[in-house]
Amino acid sequence: MPRTRILHISDTHLGKRQYGSDIRREDFAKAFEQAIEVAVDRNVDAVIHTGDLFDDPVPSLPTVMRAADALKPLEEHGIPFYGIVGNHERKNDEQWLDLLRRTSAAARLGKEPTMVGEVALYGIDAVRPSVWDNIDLELEEPPAEAAWTVLCMHELLTPLVHGMGRVYPASEVIDRAGIDLDGLALGDLHQPASSVVDGTDVWYASATERGGKDQEETGVVQLLDIDNSGIHRRQIELETRPFAVFEIAFGEDDGATHARDVLERHDLEGAVAKIELSGERAAVTANEVTQMAREAGAAVVSVDDNRGRVDLDVESIEAMSLQGLDGAIEEKLADEDFSTVALDVDQQVRKADELDTNVNRVADTFAESLRDAQREAFDDAGPEETPEGVESMEVDE
Repeated sequence: MPRTRILHISDTHLGKRQYGSDIRREDFAKAFEQAIEVAVDRNVDAVIHTGDLFDDPVPSLPTVMRAADALKPLEEHGIPFYGIVGNHERKNDEQWLDLLRRTSAAARLGKEPTMVGEVALYGIDAVRPSVWDNIDLELEEPPAEAAWTVLCMHELLTPLVHGMGRVYPASEVIDRAGIDLDGLALGDLHQPASSVVDGTDVWYASATERGGKDQEETGVVQLLDIDNSGIHRRQIELETRPFAVFEIAFGEDDGATHARDVLERHDLEGAVAKIELSGERAAVTANEVTQMAREAGAAVVSVDDNRGRVDLDVESIEAMSLQGLDGAIEEKLADEDFSTVALDVDQQVRKADELDTNVNRVADTFAESLRDAQREAFDDAGPEETPEGVESMEVDE
């Protein structure tokens, strides 16, 4: 088969005002534009975006228009842009990708194959955890001319991801897809990662910009070269704003001079300065440290003031202390005029041996209790005591 070249980008989070900064919003836009330039410069056959094109389900009009403008070079060079919907931008109705599709700037991948050369591309939007177990992940069979199949998703999957909330096995996705998958191109994890699962190449593209202080491997895209020998990935770095992440620890006698000394040890020129203040409370304020960092050349400054906080060893808290807390809560509740159903909810949450971790089931249980209490209240009141204009009341589920 002839070589097919695809650029894989993800998690661009357009419109994100990180640390409340318009500078950072501009940075996220520029990183996306850089990625598009890479696609044009490398003469790719297509671009795939695996979710969170936008940072918000309701991006501003300027953000949407800038995204459309950024995609114009692809259209001019005949390079299609294919995407799926991520969890950040997900809406309950028509998606922003659908709007961009109407401008011919983008197309949305689905469970039917989209051919790029001899590569069949598929896409499944970010799935809400509440429906994961029951959602249909089965894909249509690829056409006979498809030599390779690649599924795009926006999920956290093991064995590439651990300890980050709700994760699912990649092997489960591969099995439920119902076809032979050669590649699983993923978004949502803001760092590159790859593995081979049940004979399928599985990888994350990373994000195009740094979304947090711990995300040190962002600002990259993945160039895919697909030929008879397989799927070959090459990581390309984008030019992004540097981060300076550090701590200023204060002693009892430390003040502004100490803060400036620490700041001078770091290259803050044009950087995002993410600073944690720790140790003893001092005369210098967080706002003053912010101003010092700006004077040292930082473009964006975010300061977390954790001075004077006491770290509690939860494991060392005696059971009697917990009982004392419960007693104090019950004493306070006794002074309030709460309904029986409200007190019942308190007991279930605070004293149940094992509260169901399924939010929907818990909500159903509490809703049923509310309906029962509602019926009893209106039955006791009788027709003549029903408030005027009130015919019935239903709990919105």
